[in-house]
Amino acid sequence: MASFDTTASVGAFLPRNLRLAGRIAARRFGRVMSSAALVCLFLSFAAANFSHWRSTGAPSGLGITVLEAWVAALFIVRRQTLELSRRRLAWIAAPIGSFAMLLARPGGDGLPQVLCEVVQLSGVLVAFLSLATLGRSFGIVAANRGVKTRGPYRFVRHPAYMGYLICYLGYAAENPRPLNFVLLFVSTSFQLIRISEEERVLESSREYRSYREAVRYRLVPSVY
Repeated sequence: MASFDTTASVGAFLPRNLRLAGRIAARRFGRVMSSAALVCLFLSFAAANFSHWRSTGAPSGLGITVLEAWVAALFIVRRQTLELSRRRLAWIAAPIGSFAMLLARPGGDGLPQVLCEVVQLSGVLVAFLSLATLGRSFGIVAANRGVKTRGPYRFVRHPAYMGYLICYLGYAAENPRPLNFVLLFVSTSFQLIRISEEERVLESSREYRSYREAVRYRLVPSVY
């Protein structure tokens, strides 16, 4: 009769479980730390704009502050997925494209404030409608979280990014500091990379390929 080495089996089983537990713990720790860092970054941005508002009486950056607050909240409560892109470029582009503008600061003699706030709030509305359509399928790193075709997704394939761009342009026009224009360029560049990386992940989906044929433009109708 063959013998069964219980000690060896348990010894092989435990390290695997310990490694799995370690990876899960590391993933949770990373999630908590990244969420905490984002909250601190947002609060610093909001405080700078609120201080400017108090000193000048002009509610500079009202639209972008509301937008970034919601994006930060969605980042914290987002649903986890096992289908994340493994490409390094996707992981670099995601946080830079999403949160670079939180380093922007108010100041400078820009275009009329009312006009700029209307532009910002228009971008907020587009982004809100798009993110509401996504719900908890919202994510930062490129992944297959399902194909959305309702609402703003009937017009362009990445309407949330269009909303961000409109809002960011309004903020930079209102606060024309060199730093803000640099951040606008950096953010937009990495958002375009995010779009490419997301479509790289989704192109294996037959549903997405059909959607892409129906909705031709990625970001701006009749342009791109």
